Order: sequence, then structure tokens, then C-alpha cells
Amino acid sequence: MSQPSIAVDLGTANTRIFSSELGKIKENSSFIRHTNDSRKKLVPDEYLSYLNSKIFFTPLRGGVIVDIENAINLLRPLLKETRKGLRHPISLASAPTDTSDKERELLAKAVLYAGASHVAIIPEVWAAAIGAGMDVTLPYAQVLIDIGEGVTDLAVIRDGRLIYTSAIRTACSDLKKAVRSIIVSRHKVYICPAEAERLTHTISSISEGQIFKPELITVSGNDIVKGRKVKINVNEQDIICALEPVINKILKMIELNLRKLSKLVSIEILESGIFLSGGGACISGIDKLIALRTKLDVRIAPDPIHSVINGEIETLNYWQGHKNWWQDIVWPRLSS
Repeated sequence: MSQPSIAVDLGTANTRIFSSELGKIKENSSFIRHTNDSRKKLVPDEYLSYLNSKIFFTPLRGGVIVDIENAINLLRPLLKETRKGLRHPISLASAPTDTSDKERELLAKAVLYAGASHVAIIPEVWAAAIGAGMDVTLPYAQVLIDIGEGVTDLAVIRDGRLIYTSAIRTACSDLKKAVRSIIVSRHKVYICPAEAERLTHTISSISEGQIFKPELITVSGNDIVKGRKVKINVNEQDIICALEPVINKILKMIELNLRKLSKLVSIEILESGIFLSGGGACISGIDKLIALRTKLDVRIAPDPIHSVINGEIETLNYWQGHKNWWQDIVWPRLSS
């Protein structure tokens, strides 16, 4: 019997698992709700019921595990669903390039305790690059930026190696938090994650020196004073002002690191440009902002949200048939 294998993309917002036995990806939210359904029925107030339903915990922050127990609780049922036989699978997982040995050890521990027999961890940007369709073996430098929920990761790849990496734990979750905070502050209304995500697309209106007439955007949420669902009109300029400090932090990180590259590498990436992956790549206008700031061509991956898991699947397929392959993967010691 061949050893079953799985690929695990444990993300701040969503977790994806591919099983070689099932041949498909299983995807779930990374949020764990601690709500008792029987208790919800005893709460007559609609607003209190809403707040109760929103009580949840995420075992990850900034792309890394901060709650090992809940990380295991999140992964265990997913691994069970993707298993056919009795044999525990070999697992390939990935982590941001700035993770410490301890943070990667927690990831390996969570996957092992959830039901894997062995765990190998590769850089997330490496998997994202492969999943984005990049030919990582090319003899000239290419840049990939993966903007996830909790971390923005940048890598320069040449000749099948990561020759430069840098990461910042500021990403999509910070953009959504900024939007929620400004609306609570100005309107005393709490909006759901889906509404916050929708409003991050006002980034497309940000452009240096551009003069435009701000619009009013209708938003649904819950009035935290009146305790009921409401619809309000928010000023687009308020949303942009909230988003700008976060997006500028990400753009500054990209700019500063590209400036650190050698002259030869800089010339090479002028030709190859930047590949963009992760959920952040789906935010309308973010590619234009990066292109404007870096003066480089920016291309969004064909399936940016699934770039990491797709790259992990390709990596698993590459290693198939290699005995004890998980022992040969060494985390690169890279300067950033």
C-alpha cells in the first residue's frame, strides 16, 4: 500500500487541504465558533443573537499559529474527512518566510496531532510561485508577492532558488479592520466581514494626485447603540482615509525591499515584472497601485486565492515515488 499524502494550506482566514486519496481540495474557514445552539434559542433579542453568533476565535494571527489547541481542533476534522483508509498521511505544509523555528514547529505539531504521520514545511511564497504558474527554474530573477489575510510575503526567485525574501505581518485582515474601525467610530455601526471586504475595493479609487468626487456607499450592519440592523451611507473618502495607512505600509515594504536588490537582479525584474498572488491580489486596484509605486509590470496569478495550495499539490506530485522525501526538505536560511 502506498502512503497517502496531503497538502495543507493553513491560513489566517481559510484552511485548504488536498488529499491524494480523494484527489480534490477541501476548504473551510479558519474561524472556530464557540457558540452553543441551544443557548442561542434562549436569547430572544435579535441583536444579542447576532452578537452571539459572531463570537469566534481564530488560531492564527499574522499567518502563524497563536493557539495550538484550536489549530489542532480546526485541522483534525478536515484531515479525517480527507482520509479513506487507516493509514495516517504524509503532509506537506507551508509557512511565511519570516517564521521562526518555533513558529514552524507549532505548525508541524498541529498537523501531526491532527492526524498526519510526517510533516514537511516549505516557504509559502515558493508554493505560491509554482501555483501561480511561474517557471521557478528560469535563469533570471522573478518577483512574487503573496498578499494573504495575515501576512504580505515577497520573494525573488532565480534558478530554482529563493535568492531574497522579506515579509510583513500586515495584509488583508488589517485593511478590513481599518474599515470596520472607521465605521464604528463615525456611525456606531458594526459591519460583517463580507461588508468590510467589499469596502476594501475602494482602494481602486486611490491614486497619487487624483482628484475625484467622493461617493456615498450604502452599508448594512448592526447599530451598537440601538441594538438593531441598519443600513447607512458612508462617505467613500472616509473609507479611503482609513485604508491608506495600511496600504502604504504594504507598498513601502515592497518598495524598500526592491531597492535592496543588486543592480543585476533589478535589471532582470524590469523584464519579468511582479507576480501577485493571495486573497489581496483580488482587491480591485491593488495591482495598479503596486505598479505605480514600483514602476514594474504587475500580473495577477490566474487563481490567486488558491496559488499556495495549487503549488503544494504540484510539489507533492513532484516528490511522489521518492522514499522518505519529507526528510530531505530543509528550510532555507535566507537573509531578508
